[in-house]
Amino acid sequence: MRVIIPVLDRNHEHSRVSPHFGRAPYLAVVEVEDAKIRSMNFVQGEGPHEENRSEEEKSKASSIHGKIMDLKPDAIVATRIGPRAVDDFTKAGIEILPVEGNTISEIIPKLQR
Repeated sequence: MRVIIPVLDRNHEHSRVSPHFGRAPYLAVVEVEDAKIRSMNFVQGEGPHEENRSEEEKSKASSIHGKIMDLKPDAIVATRIGPRAVDDFTKAGIEILPVEGNTISEIIPKLQR
């Protein structure tokens, strides 16, 4: 299963999970099999939210949903995610998993499909 997890840093399985999907500076793209990490890489997230974004950041944010869909995830881990993102991703067949944890290593064992 390919899962996207919003994170605050790029510290592999010790990366801290971002409390809000839309404000995450990075997205971890994690291949999970039998509740274990098989591979992981990171892509740029949206970063600051609307009120704190430059025009360039706003432009990038509008394309982040397409960028995520291009990664072809099976699921996105998020406890706080905006309604537009939920709508876009669920229409694309991407499951939103409200799994809580402080780090990627805490999240992975909780993933069940």
